[in-house]
Amino acid sequence: MQKRWLALPLSLLMTACTQTGQYPVFQEKQPEIVFSDWYLRGVFNWWEAKPAYQLQRGSNGWYVDVELIADEQPYDFKFSNANWTTGQTCGASYKGLAIALKQSMSLTCGAEAANMRFTPPRTATYRFTVKGSPNTSLMLNITAL
Repeated sequence: MQKRWLALPLSLLMTACTQTGQYPVFQEKQPEIVFSDWYLRGVFNWWEAKPAYQLQRGSNGWYVDVELIADEQPYDFKFSNANWTTGQTCGASYKGLAIALKQSMSLTCGAEAANMRFTPPRTATYRFTVKGSPNTSLMLNITAL
């Protein structure tokens, strides 16, 4: 009888150790980007959130028009809100990633977002357009006006 009482707790212990969990693994949800709070921030505006650099809703996504001087030097930039909130900041997947005119580039959001670079081929006004959503893919395109 004593062996049975010892076997029961031992078998329960062994069963508990071999069970696989069926609990879902928590996956952090990407915060929803508030495009109406976004600014194009870079060396051309001293990285500040100035009203002239706030994105506007258009038929092709969110955009901002910026006059840039072609001096063969790249302009570093990112997108973020006025407070540089990590979940609202998007940029390149690695530091110094260059984007060319009329080339689409996928944006990386969050703490790992690095500065992007654009070297304008001529002095002009350029439109920076962002399309998509962070849950799928955000794409940046730069065109000359």
